[in-house]
Amino acid sequence: MVASYSIGHPDLDGDHDRMVAAWRELEASRTLEAAKAAASRLMAEASGHFAREEQFMAQCGYPDLARHKALHMEMAAALRHVLLLPLLGKGGHEDFVLAMRSLMIKWVMAHILGEDSKLAPYVRAQAGSTRRAATGRR
Repeated sequence: MVASYSIGHPDLDGDHDRMVAAWRELEASRTLEAAKAAASRLMAEASGHFAREEQFMAQCGYPDLARHKALHMEMAAALRHVLLLPLLGKGGHEDFVLAMRSLMIKWVMAHILGEDSKLAPYVRAQAGSTRRAATGRR
């Protein structure tokens, strides 16, 4: 995980890494089929990530879970929309990559760096309570 993206949770940070890797693969694609395959992997990674992140937020009592979950639903809908563009005959490879790039820049900047970074204190608190429980301290 790029340090500036890290929230300190290995599983969630790994999810972010895999999603960014799929995005990079999409950017490097030379055909619409390769771009769609990378975008499909990104969608699958995002779906699993959203579920894991929401589960973590519920476990740690994150106060903004409902709003964050709504953001995930919005992002998933936007990804599905972009994935449908080629099927609807709306543009070729370059148009698809451009639409995904626009969506991913927004997602990385606003969601990972903005919203997900708010989880870091909860990750640290959970890690602290896990260490205390392991050593028998309160």
